[in-house]
Amino acid sequence: MRTKSILLTGALLIGANALMAVQAASANNNWIDQLYKAKLGRSSPAEEARLRAEGANTAFREDPTVVVAGPANPWLEQFYRKKLGRNSPMEESRLKAEGANTAFREDTTRQARPANNWFENFYKAKFGRSVPK
Repeated sequence: MRTKSILLTGALLIGANALMAVQAASANNNWIDQLYKAKLGRSSPAEEARLRAEGANTAFREDPTVVVAGPANPWLEQFYRKKLGRNSPMEESRLKAEGANTAFREDTTRQARPANNWFENFYKAKFGRSVPK
C-alpha cells in the first residue's frame, strides 16, 4: 500500500513538472518578460533577441535611428531654464545633435519682432542717459 502511494505521488509530481515546463515554454505566456520590463524598464534579453530575429526576417526593414535620450532627472534643466532663461549646455548640445540627425528639419527662419527696449527705457529713466555699450 505504501509503495502505491509513493508511486502515485511521484507520477503526480512528474506530471505537474511537465505541465509547468510546457506552460513556461509557451510563447503566449510572457509574464516573465512583463516582470522584467516592469522591474528594469526594458524588455528581457530573450524578448529583445526574439524581436531582432523577427525584424531580420521582414521584407521592409526600418532604418534604426539614434535616439538621444534626455536626462533621467530633468531638475538641472528646469533650474537652468528658470534661473538663466535658456537651456543648459548639455541640453543645447543634445538639441543641436538631434537637429543635425533629423531627416526633415523644421524651418528655422525667424520672424521680425519689435525690439524689446524695456531695459533701455528703464536705464534712461533711472540714470538719464543711454545704456553704455
